[in-house]
Amino acid sequence: MCAIFGIFGEYNPKIIKEMSLCQVDRGPDSTGFYFNKKKKISLGMNRLSVIDAKNGAQPMTSFDKRILTIFNGTIYNFKEIKKYLVGRSIQFRTDSDTEVLVNAFSFWGGKCFNYFDGMWAAAFYDFKLNSITLSRDYLGQKPLFYYNNKNKLIFSSKIEGIFKYKNNFEISKQNLNLYYQFSHIPAPYTAYKNVNQLIPGQIITIGKKFKKKIYWDIEKGADYNIFFNPKKKEEIEATFDNNLKNYLISDKQSTLALSSGKDSQILNESLKRIEKSKIHPTITIGFEEGTFDESKYLKNIKDSEIKILNKNKAQKIFKLLKKKLIFFNGDGSILPTFFLFNEIKKKTNVSLTGDGGDEIFFFYITFRAFYILSVIKKIIPKNFLKIIKNIFVNINYSNKYLNNKKKIYLFLKHLDKELFLVNSYWLNDFDNNEIKKITNTKNDHKLLKKIKKIFENNSALKFVQIYYFKFYLPMILEKIDYASMSNSVENRAPFLNKDFINFAINYDVKKNFSLFTEKKLMTSIFNNRLKKRYSKIKKHGFSFQKDLILKNQKLMKKILDMKLLTNKNYFMNKYEKYLKNNKFENYIWNELILNISRKNLEKNNENKKFKKNSKY
Repeated sequence: MCAIFGIFGEYNPKIIKEMSLCQVDRGPDSTGFYFNKKKKISLGMNRLSVIDAKNGAQPMTSFDKRILTIFNGTIYNFKEIKKYLVGRSIQFRTDSDTEVLVNAFSFWGGKCFNYFDGMWAAAFYDFKLNSITLSRDYLGQKPLFYYNNKNKLIFSSKIEGIFKYKNNFEISKQNLNLYYQFSHIPAPYTAYKNVNQLIPGQIITIGKKFKKKIYWDIEKGADYNIFFNPKKKEEIEATFDNNLKNYLISDKQSTLALSSGKDSQILNESLKRIEKSKIHPTITIGFEEGTFDESKYLKNIKDSEIKILNKNKAQKIFKLLKKKLIFFNGDGSILPTFFLFNEIKKKTNVSLTGDGGDEIFFFYITFRAFYILSVIKKIIPKNFLKIIKNIFVNINYSNKYLNNKKKIYLFLKHLDKELFLVNSYWLNDFDNNEIKKITNTKNDHKLLKKIKKIFENNSALKFVQIYYFKFYLPMILEKIDYASMSNSVENRAPFLNKDFINFAINYDVKKNFSLFTEKKLMTSIFNNRLKKRYSKIKKHGFSFQKDLILKNQKLMKKILDMKLLTNKNYFMNKYEKYLKNNKFENYIWNELILNISRKNLEKNNENKKFKKNSKY
């Protein structure tokens, strides 16, 4: 894992070194640069050494000396690709996946990205064409921001890197509409005008022309090729085990972040079955508040450590985290997730999680809610749905986790809304009319039109599957990347291996989804790995008691920069209501994180002065 950054079209070692300093946490082990004054190219990277620490230094050139790469990520099937390339007379000097990546790009060009099972953000400089290509993995597990200014391309793993080059970007209220609707800003957009992210599965090339290409869009179906063949249901268990071995390749032993979920339990049992696999004891984060705590289900797990995040510790971590938090993402579990990886770092720099299992196997409660609502809307007129909604819209509820009153309230609150948008409304607090009040702009972003088109072209179940892969999972992956890399830990998610994704996308959604059976398909495939004592545990997301922070009015007053609130009057009105009846919690949290991030990014870069990040 690393940070990558660079400028194509300008020789500027000073800025590159500033870009390096602001993202040392992503790569604390070594730093590498490439500068060419004549060609106007400036590249850099910070390395977290995970595979072949001795020989995997970057930047690295291809076997034919044509391509130079800087790379953040891991290619899990690199040995298989290396074997293929060796058979084509390509020679290798190291055992690193970076060398496989650069040689694959030199051999196949952009087609190589379809052959990788992995996560990455990478840049490739072509000496012959004097061009640079950026690529991001197909799920967006690794971030990559860029600013294109005429014939210059500035890119960075962290958005801070872009601000080292230019610090007066204007906030985009249209894009903030997306933030309040999705709790993050889906690629290619960011909170700022002219600063973009690569879309998952995208290639950007700049040379004589600026070109964009999507090499794989999950919406279009599975991506089969010479390295990935269709798999039958009966083959998936063995395929998962084979791929899991690749996810354990590293210089250090891995550890598993264990939850009470079925996907996590399957992963734990699978690791035990792999011959000679060596991993550290699993780590589970628990909470004092009983409804949030899932560690109580895992107390008898052998070789497992449980770390309790109490109120005092949570507030202490938040106070430290806020000092350098630049995270345009309202996932409320960022705090315990950061705490998790802080604990993992004490043991190793490689971890495994069960992320992706819920999306693949239709396990979120919102999947079932969406299906029920799709049926209701076919038989009950919209006007009658409004009447039902108005009867129950004033339901009050507590902030306890898995609160049934809160579930009912959210479901009924948006009963009459357009079906293609209700998932975003359930996961946040507002519909389009409310979002318009926050930003004073019409919420008609073209991304919403794209979602509507996906909805119109698919069945309800297929739509919701695509929706969660493209507009919800990226939020989770962004959180995981931020929390893990802030602690210099590489996190790997075996359920997101490409064979599994291909299988899930191609499998009949009616056989995958069940209204009454949790993870029907997963249970069918991995039944012998699910222990009976966990079979009756309800879905328990990794959630955090946000009111520990939000109801601390003294802390909130101290933290918030009122000048950076999108709409001060609106915020204060909702905050007062939140203190009384617990509603609008997601909005209050989103606004707090946005406010802290803007303050840390914009004000810390006003004079382009850099202060070295403090250790947590």
